[in-house]
Amino acid sequence: MEVTGRQYVVFSLQNQLVALTIEEVLEIIQLKKMTEVPGVANYILGMINLRGSIIPVVSLHNRYRINEFAVTKRSRIVVVQFVNESIGLLVDEVKMVTFIENTNISPTLKEFDVLEKECFKGFAKVNDKLIGILNLEKLLFPEAKQEGIAYD
Repeated sequence: MEVTGRQYVVFSLQNQLVALTIEEVLEIIQLKKMTEVPGVANYILGMINLRGSIIPVVSLHNRYRINEFAVTKRSRIVVVQFVNESIGLLVDEVKMVTFIENTNISPTLKEFDVLEKECFKGFAKVNDKLIGILNLEKLLFPEAKQEGIAYD
């Protein structure tokens, strides 16, 4: 029997574990000096220069009104690729990279309330811990589906 699944980068947001596929993650970096951009949404913390590329950094805490977030030594920027754009996601801590079998991923659960339910593809249990598998498009652009915007 062939095992099918993917590798995921698991990180924490407000003590809850969430993950993105390893294919969605370009790299994980320590916090860098950000340049603030006036007039943008409060969840865009600023821009960083990463080897000549200008990348916006998004606070998922601000985006989804999660309790105030204190930057620590363990905080990281997870740089993701979405529609040919690089975007940085500020996270509390990167926990691990792990393989999750497709059969271990269940549909979204009502009990998982840190982010809006639509932001998840599903949930998996790894080492007795519940991990939310993020839907990157809906995480970054939750209004896109409502407005009929398509990203190809």
